[in-house]
Amino acid sequence: MAHDLRGPLQALTLLVDPNADLPAGPGGARLRQAVSESVQHLTDTVSRFSLIYAPREAEPAPVVVDDLLATIVDLQRYQRSLPAVEIRLELPGGLPPVTGIEADLRHLLLGLICNAKQALGGRPDASITLGAAKESGMVRLEVTDNGPGLGAAEREAAFQPFRPTHPGQLGIGLYVARVLAGRNGGTLQLNAAPGGGIQALLRLPVWPRMV
Repeated sequence: MAHDLRGPLQALTLLVDPNADLPAGPGGARLRQAVSESVQHLTDTVSRFSLIYAPREAEPAPVVVDDLLATIVDLQRYQRSLPAVEIRLELPGGLPPVTGIEADLRHLLLGLICNAKQALGGRPDASITLGAAKESGMVRLEVTDNGPGLGAAEREAAFQPFRPTHPGQLGIGLYVARVLAGRNGGTLQLNAAPGGGIQALLRLPVWPRMV
């Protein structure tokens, strides 16, 4: 899959590289045709992948918060391209299950941890805290880092597609995270963390039979 995508993506970089000087005349036409064919190849590859690995439609179900966050702590260790960061898990105990699609929630939370690791940039005192608390009919999940943080306007703008918070990123991670939160009946926002950094707050509804 990576091999099939690498070539088309390299061709596409010509369209977004401000230093790329596409020639005029027959040479430029051939290059543009190659880029067009690469885009079609990329589309076809992704379509084949989607057909093979199309996920089954999942229904919301009760998700045990303690188990979910413990799993996230384990899974984040496999984010090999990111710096290793101490993850602290702070749970009060006695939390009710939330309503959601567990695969969505895993993807969402791992994305928030990825963002936090990028913001921390390998600083020696880097730490991320995963916490949770019960609210009225909801459970609040928190991902808090001790990085440099963002201003209020930057925090809200970060949820817009193609507005990266870190250089070299596409800028759709937080947009997708908020979409997933809404699909699971919840909300997602970024706040300033106490003492600096960012605190991502994910609120999810309690499983109805537990309210």
